[in-house]
Amino acid sequence: MNQEVIYLTKEGHALMQQELERAEKTLYEEIPEKLKASKLNGGDLRENKEYMYLQSQQEYYEREVRRLTSILERAEILSDDAIAKDVIGLGTRFILQDLTQKESGSFTLVSPAEVDLENGKISVASPVGRLLLGKKEGDHVTAKFPWGASRFRVIALNR
Repeated sequence: MNQEVIYLTKEGHALMQQELERAEKTLYEEIPEKLKASKLNGGDLRENKEYMYLQSQQEYYEREVRRLTSILERAEILSDDAIAKDVIGLGTRFILQDLTQKESGSFTLVSPAEVDLENGKISVASPVGRLLLGKKEGDHVTAKFPWGASRFRVIALNR
């Protein structure tokens, strides 16, 4: 099994720990209760759709607990000192303007394990993330997408 270090922000580590706790609660407390009730009320288990659904949910949560546990076991939390102040790097918060769409937003460059596009967390391994590495305030990058190219400008770096 690949045991390379996974770098997480403090916030990302805390969120992943909460996710693991929720998944463990679901897997070890909620699903067994529901399975027991379904088994008692459902008759033949081969035809009990609720029981089969709960088994598939149990398998999903088993995988999720293993995934999150593996990440957290290999995680190294980025200290504030390790986050670059003058260039974009892992853990850096920044404001990026899309010059094509004339819109801007606040983003954080994170490891692939911590990606959350809805909350502006871009993977350092993504095409745009790789383009932004090492960029400073005022720098421009052009990202090529299947639908065309977009130009971006780094407006500001936040710590």
